[in-house]
Amino acid sequence: MRHFALTIAGSDSSAGAGIQADLRVFQAFDVVGACAVAAITAQGRAGIAAVELVAPGVLKEQIDAAFASYSISAVKIGMLGGEDQVRVVREALVRHHAANVVLDPVILSSSGANLIDSAGLRALLNHLLPIADVVTPNRFELAQLSGMPVDTEAECRLAARSLNVKPGCTVIVTGGDSRARDLIISDSLAPEAIQTAFINTEHTHGTGCALSAGIAAALAMGKPLHAAMDLAKSYLYWGLQNPIQPEVGRGHPNTYRPASGMHEARWQAARVKSIEGLYVVTDSELDPSRSHLDIAKASFRGGAKIVQLRDKHLSTPALIDVARRIKSLSDGLGLFIVNDRIDIALASGAAGVHLGPDDVTPSDARRLLSWPAIVGCSVGTVEEADAAAENASYLAVGAVFGSKTKEDAGYPVGLSLVREIKDRHPGIPLVAIGGINLSNIASVAAAGADAAAIVSAVVCAADPEQATRELLAEFERGKLLAG
Repeated sequence: MRHFALTIAGSDSSAGAGIQADLRVFQAFDVVGACAVAAITAQGRAGIAAVELVAPGVLKEQIDAAFASYSISAVKIGMLGGEDQVRVVREALVRHHAANVVLDPVILSSSGANLIDSAGLRALLNHLLPIADVVTPNRFELAQLSGMPVDTEAECRLAARSLNVKPGCTVIVTGGDSRARDLIISDSLAPEAIQTAFINTEHTHGTGCALSAGIAAALAMGKPLHAAMDLAKSYLYWGLQNPIQPEVGRGHPNTYRPASGMHEARWQAARVKSIEGLYVVTDSELDPSRSHLDIAKASFRGGAKIVQLRDKHLSTPALIDVARRIKSLSDGLGLFIVNDRIDIALASGAAGVHLGPDDVTPSDARRLLSWPAIVGCSVGTVEEADAAAENASYLAVGAVFGSKTKEDAGYPVGLSLVREIKDRHPGIPLVAIGGINLSNIASVAAAGADAAAIVSAVVCAADPEQATRELLAEFERGKLLAG
């Protein structure tokens, strides 16, 4: 079955953004693209040299022709040059009962050129925002649309909720900063953010176009909105890793590769979403009076984001039973991961598996546990981190301060290794493990760890739930001290 989408935007002579980029993304998602050109631009290494707006009547005829030719199931709107164009687009989309309207409210080009006048911006606010299903402003655009400050995530959410959008519309405030974190503001959709590893590149021309076009293409295919956002952001993540670079000046993300088979980029993009804060490892041998389930329950109640089941002695059926109980407990609270045993992870529906140096290799685990399953890897040297990085959802560095719970943990590797591996692989979450307690957990956070793995400091505590809270508070304090 063929899927069809329409892009309404400006033409970019450099082909890095606008109509050209949108149509490439549609094709990458195996969606047939139609276009309505709102402006002709001359663009190159110095930015936009010239802009010629298309007459509103001609823009209307293009939109009508697209709907007459295809069963359009999604529309992406990019650059519009003024009030008359905005009104024509609204009237046409309402007349054709357009579905899945994704509005990328382009105000400035990535080189800083103004692309819509004040009357056009007011018209966009009053006429296009109210018919959009998804709006994808960056922070500057959100500030212009709302007239409100957007310096913090809380301010972004307030500004997004102030917009004149219809009930059920989702506003995605795109990142682009060092966190590559997009905020999702919606009446019903969760989670509230989607984050990928940051790609340090100057070749970012057209990133907003590619993201919104990817969302529209996935919606045209019938994907639910959350899946559409994840697919689009993952595709952009891969494109930024492999940019198209001109001989001089900024390039653009590579959108020439088909989106099908993007599993690798998808799990890589997803791996930084939830690996943060406190990571508790259950070990009932340390305190036989407490079961794995007791420890997991107290950890989640205390604020831990991740719980790992570690048991070397239970039979496989018994371990599956325990794992399923913890998995049921974890739903809505955090991630549940199984140590070593891929079979137990699969049987219980766990989020993934944690592997040591003597377990299945990360690449083989990834064949068995495809995206979005988590594959965590213990590493004790930079070389081990380098070898695991391609397939790891996170790297567990240790034993940082030594370990009393694992005889094979080796000598303490110290905080310097945490810093070195984090600097070397900034896009991969780092979990510090080994001898971490209330007296040193802040230093672990300050060294750059995204999460701290705890065993005895929780399992053997008089009150494991309270111990988890105190450890988490101290970890967050260390993060603040690090700046």
